[in-house]
Amino acid sequence: MALMAALTGAALAIPLPAQKALTGLSPPKSQTPTSSARRIGWAMRGHENLALSLERAGVAAADADRAAQALADDFDVVNPHPGFGLTLWLGPGAGSTGETLLRLALTAPDGAAVSLARAQDGAFSVSRAAPSTAVSGAVLSGTVNGSLFLSVADAGAPELAEKVERLFGRDLDLTRDIESGDRFRLLVERPSTATDEAADVEILFAEIDTRSGPRRFYHVESADGAAEWLPESGQAPRTLLLRTPVQHAQVTSPFGLRLHPILGYTRMHQGVDFGAPAGSPVLAAADGVVEQERWNGGYGRWLEIRHTDRLETGYAHLEAWAPGIAPGTRVRQGEVIGYVGASGPATGPHLHFEVRLDGRPIDPASAPRAPIAAAYASRGEFLAQKARIDAIAARLNG
Repeated sequence: MALMAALTGAALAIPLPAQKALTGLSPPKSQTPTSSARRIGWAMRGHENLALSLERAGVAAADADRAAQALADDFDVVNPHPGFGLTLWLGPGAGSTGETLLRLALTAPDGAAVSLARAQDGAFSVSRAAPSTAVSGAVLSGTVNGSLFLSVADAGAPELAEKVERLFGRDLDLTRDIESGDRFRLLVERPSTATDEAADVEILFAEIDTRSGPRRFYHVESADGAAEWLPESGQAPRTLLLRTPVQHAQVTSPFGLRLHPILGYTRMHQGVDFGAPAGSPVLAAADGVVEQERWNGGYGRWLEIRHTDRLETGYAHLEAWAPGIAPGTRVRQGEVIGYVGASGPATGPHLHFEVRLDGRPIDPASAPRAPIAAAYASRGEFLAQKARIDAIAARLNG
């Protein structure tokens, strides 16, 4: 695991390859695919060389052999590379001999982008793009000391603190699953011409070691250019809702029966209370449409979002709603929708967060999980991009 070996130590400035070395590649001008052509991600297996792997993908045997010969100077085409990711463009073949290979793209172990293209006469040509120096980057690591947000800032990346909270907050409860002493590691990159550091820095890889084990995420893109964070398996389900929809918070009252702090008797608490400084941003727990934005009696300033036909979330005691938030507004997961306050009956500033499934309040920790969108389900596509990030880390380690 070159990546694990590389992501240690203090911040280190390094040259990194361009972010889109593998994604968004266009078909070669010499052979533009027809409407029946298809682009796939492909992963090699432990018992096959490159030619055999291409044949398993449906490539005609003659094309597979000639492609392997053309790539021999830029890639080890003889030995197996289990799990190695390739991106292939395939067109219709002749009869039952298999599909025509139009193009192949991979990231070599040294980080170079290698591309094989088919010309009009059927010959293959290979191009190799050396890692770009137009991007600068760093490896950052640190230990959680109370707040994850402040710990990331103390590690030298204050502009990344909110991004890191949102990333881990999709899979972990920031107030209960992350503790002081947990270690985190980040691999980041930023274009050298960037002027707005907070907007342009991208986290390529993030890891945190918790008491329940390490959680690792890679930044990848789908074929249509949409970005997503996936765990190292590339196939695990992800939580539908953010576990902690407010920044800089801690749980002050869980879901369930409790002694009401104002009314003085025991009653069902239908949500979770997160204590946080007044004015702290409140985030949409998932994509959805705002259904209510109003004063709601004991809830004070209230916001309600419908996510699916069965699932809704509610946010109470807000100090204010975010600009542009109104009934009918579409919101994205992690978008700021309001600010922590103490409106209505409240003992202090906090967010009351409710989740309703089929109209019934449930513990947010038991909210349903959703599979990864189909756009990211190709393991070959994921592995092709993961290989690029691993190659960056391998060079760091070297």
